[in-house]
Amino acid sequence: VVYAIACGTADARKALRFDPGSIAGAGLGIALIAGLMAVLWGDALFTGQWLFIGATEDDKGIPLSTVLVFDIGVYLVVLGAVLSIAFSLEEAV
Repeated sequence: VVYAIACGTADARKALRFDPGSIAGAGLGIALIAGLMAVLWGDALFTGQWLFIGATEDDKGIPLSTVLVFDIGVYLVVLGAVLSIAFSLEEAV
């Protein structure tokens, strides 16, 4: 947003490389997938699940929670929405 104010919205959009709407849409998809993962294991919707990446017999591996994935998705939705609003306001000025 600061870059858009300093250099203009067109330059900020080029520097971002992704459309803010696409960022928000991807985040929404990630959050939805994280919420639906529990259904695959037979639990209620949005129940937290754990996946252990690189698990061996001696080591549990790296834990990854669907709650963390959901939070990342929500972060991307908010980021995309705020950028869309800020760019729209900057273009109107």
